[in-house]
Amino acid sequence: MYDNKIHYIEKMEKICYYISYTQEGGIQMNNNPKVFISYSHDNQVFESKILEFANRLRSEGIDANVDLYEEAPVEGWPKWMENQIRSADFVLVVATKSYYDKCYVEDRKGKGVSWEVNIVYQFIYDNFSENSKFIPVFFDKEDEQYILSPLKPFTFYNINDETGFDRLYWRLRGISKVQKPALGKLRPLPAKEQRTMFFSSPINLDLWNDAGWEGVLYLFCPGEIPVIGLLYKNYEAGKKIFINWKEDSNNGYIDEFVDVTYIEPPFPDNCFIYSDKDRNNGNGYFVHIGPNIDASVNRMQKCGINLLEGMLAMVSRYQWMDEINGSRNRELFKQTIKTYGEYKIMPVARKDRMKDITEENLIINFDYGVNLHNIKFVKGIEVKENDIFKVVLQKPCS
Repeated sequence: MYDNKIHYIEKMEKICYYISYTQEGGIQMNNNPKVFISYSHDNQVFESKILEFANRLRSEGIDANVDLYEEAPVEGWPKWMENQIRSADFVLVVATKSYYDKCYVEDRKGKGVSWEVNIVYQFIYDNFSENSKFIPVFFDKEDEQYILSPLKPFTFYNINDETGFDRLYWRLRGISKVQKPALGKLRPLPAKEQRTMFFSSPINLDLWNDAGWEGVLYLFCPGEIPVIGLLYKNYEAGKKIFINWKEDSNNGYIDEFVDVTYIEPPFPDNCFIYSDKDRNNGNGYFVHIGPNIDASVNRMQKCGINLLEGMLAMVSRYQWMDEINGSRNRELFKQTIKTYGEYKIMPVARKDRMKDITEENLIINFDYGVNLHNIKFVKGIEVKENDIFKVVLQKPCS
């Protein structure tokens, strides 16, 4: 744009542009799109390039306009320029160092270009940083750096390159060379994998919560199998646990549904119990009571539930036992088990919970006892990831 053809205008009106859109969101150009070319006059050679560019656009149906087609507009250059920008479907802003400097370098501001760039800024501001009207273009790859700051986020075109010109042309026509295909139907949702939950556990949560298991005692009698007494706070609730087990037992044996496991030292070096006063700083062992996994799987399969189609749910309980004053009860129990090959468990409780555990202060009734053959003794460092009793090595949440 010739600087000597217009006067700098300090104030401007807000300009609103109305553009129609297709359903796909593109600008609808059924007729010849109107284009205004905004540039900075550098020299006669550059002016010829602008004219050649405008002529080519017009030869291919683009209603391009540029000040070179006008000699003396009756409304004056500022008003003519504003009208051209307002009425154009697109404004092509030709990036050059001269254009850039006249916008941003104080002592080289060109009045015409400054007026145009004010409209560019105002348009983007009014449209909340969205822009479909002003398109940056350049003839030389080096001029890409001179694209005006508010136009840098938007698509630009090297119009000296045939591919760039071609892309711009179809952009002005509102036609994408790569057509977006119509939406197909969504795939149907895959059939939900149905799995059957098989619950198997010797632990009745309500009864065990009421009973309040708090430890184990050992009873050794010459010539008799060893006995583990499960010490409960509430004897009546503890007794019901064993009554139910006896009803489900096989001739008094409960190996089909109960597993007892001792988890003994040494434990993993990083196990929480070594720094836990409630676990006697690791001086002791865990007793874990839970379901017989193998027997539970067999029962699940007998019910027609395939392992790959079913989920086995179970509940277990465990108790930490301190070993103080050189206690050898655990070792003696292990030796006796080897001798007899079986043992008995039964409910016990204190008659008076305010008094110490002594033979006279214990409720003991062998009629409620049940027998087992199977028992496991596992070192803490040998517990595997999938072992049901691995939970004892994890610090309780509360």
